[in-house]
Amino acid sequence: MSSDASGILPAWQAELWSHFAHAIERDRVAHGLLVCGPPGVGKRLFADHMMAALLCRERSDAGEACGVCAACRQVAAATHPDISRLVPEEPGRQIKVEQVRAFTRRLYLTPQYDSGRVGWIEPAEQLSPSAANSLLKTLEEPPPNCHILLITNHVSALMPTIRSRCQLWRVPPPSADMARMWFEAQEVDTAGLDADSLRTPFAVQDRRERDYDGLSRSWDDALSAVIRNRQDVSSVAEGMARQPVDLWLDWLYRRAAALMAVALNDERDTTLPRTLLQIAHRLDPAALQPWLAQVAEAARLAGTNADWQLVIESVLLDLKASLKRRPATS
Repeated sequence: MSSDASGILPAWQAELWSHFAHAIERDRVAHGLLVCGPPGVGKRLFADHMMAALLCRERSDAGEACGVCAACRQVAAATHPDISRLVPEEPGRQIKVEQVRAFTRRLYLTPQYDSGRVGWIEPAEQLSPSAANSLLKTLEEPPPNCHILLITNHVSALMPTIRSRCQLWRVPPPSADMARMWFEAQEVDTAGLDADSLRTPFAVQDRRERDYDGLSRSWDDALSAVIRNRQDVSSVAEGMARQPVDLWLDWLYRRAAALMAVALNDERDTTLPRTLLQIAHRLDPAALQPWLAQVAEAARLAGTNADWQLVIESVLLDLKASLKRRPATS
């Protein structure tokens, strides 16, 4: 994963950055730095800036990395010898204890620069219980002149002992006006963006780059075919399991919320295509409620070693089971 520290921090992160710059100036940056926030608010960019500033040898008065020293050039090129990264071996899987042990050994190596070493863990919520316990020992007794950055969407999913040994940096979402100004600078039309999208501009940008709209249309068609018994659940789940997990979960959450809204006779701002809209009218909200809980459970299982195809099959089958006509009204 390459660093994006050369990118300019968006306006909604300015106040948080001023606090970090103040902490650097007063030498009050903790060894463990927990960067959290909803997906799409730009916390990776913020963490990139933190890492670059910690490693830079010629920081500005505002605490920013200079961008031109040897260390900064290596950070930008993702070749800095004093950066160690810890990520799942496969996307969506847990980080294993053996990975943490190897990561810790690298942190204890003598740094090439006098600015020390930086460890990067993402997504931190995917540390397995044994991996988290192994990391806890390092956070309690960190190597000298070393900082460990943990990036997470779900800070509550981390062990309390991990959270308590880290300095928390919560990246806020932008206001709607700030988001629109940012999108305009990116030459993105904001006319079709809802309130959730405006709060997560980096997620919108990422989805556009990864053809989220095209994938959503294909998943909508597949879901409609499954419900109408025109396509086999197992084959649909097999295809969905090969798609990007984060995008699929985002689509599932949005469709679940829209299905429930229509089932409750609220069709304002619905994003459902016509075929799913017709199906939604046949859903009983009381029968749909347990399925919404299963959608949340599927998101939790995405970060485990559960069979992802079977998880998707269960979600699809249970939605079919929830499908029934509304009770007759008197």
